[in-house]
Amino acid sequence: MFLIRMTTRKNIVFMFGLLITVFFFNAQIAANAKNSDRYFESLQKSLIKDGFDKNIITRLYNQPQVYFEGKGVSRFLVHSEAKLNYDQFASNKSIHNALIYMDKYKKELAKAEKAYGVNGEIVTAIILVETRLGTILGGPSILNTLSTMASLADLDVRDMFWSTVSRSTSLTRKQFEKWVKRKSKWAYNELKAFLKYTAAEKIDPASISGSYSGAMGIAQFMPSNILAFAKDGDGNERIDLFNHADAITSIASYLKHYGWHAGISRKKAYQVIYHYNHSRQYVDVVLKVAERLKPKA
Repeated sequence: MFLIRMTTRKNIVFMFGLLITVFFFNAQIAANAKNSDRYFESLQKSLIKDGFDKNIITRLYNQPQVYFEGKGVSRFLVHSEAKLNYDQFASNKSIHNALIYMDKYKKELAKAEKAYGVNGEIVTAIILVETRLGTILGGPSILNTLSTMASLADLDVRDMFWSTVSRSTSLTRKQFEKWVKRKSKWAYNELKAFLKYTAAEKIDPASISGSYSGAMGIAQFMPSNILAFAKDGDGNERIDLFNHADAITSIASYLKHYGWHAGISRKKAYQVIYHYNHSRQYVDVVLKVAERLKPKA
């Protein structure tokens, strides 16, 4: 009898806790939906004005998982390439893993080199640095990130965002406004490219995660680069940057566009890779890793 009462009591406590959890979860969803309406109203109007279907846009931004990503976007105000430890990618362990990757995807790498003249070592080096050979692909929602940055074109949204980040950044309001003017326009163009890509591939835009800057997939392509340079590497008539064959082929396509060719000089190679990431430390380590991946004579 005592055991039955205790079990019943535990069940009641459990159910009560479950109800509280569900209540707060639903409250959070409602808050996110409310924030979406509040922050993205002007953005939705702009997208519809630029030709996107009104019903599709309205449904998209009414989803509970679509909300203003203030925390992630605020990282732009403190991020510094110089603080990143690029030396880790040239460690013996990283090189060992990259060589295993090259052996696993040797057919895909060879096919890309034949089509675009970009050797497998440089493609692998980029994938290593970008996503640790495709093993680190999570992060914030691409849709939320780009929508948040693009929405800052609206003065009211900008004021609300500034009120939350002003104490944690060294930027003045004037510097912040200059940053927003440039970044919101850039993000809006990337958002439109993202929506076009996901529509073409029949992917739910809210389902894709990536970096805090909006880059996605194994190759960490921005949406505009997907439209311009991404390729179907495995012949399935789809472009999926989370697929290694597509990522490898797309990187080769990108590099060729910017001037890569067989027998390229180191100086020219440096300039081409700099297009991929405007960081000298990044380019230095990619070239260093690629050199170490070359077959021993």
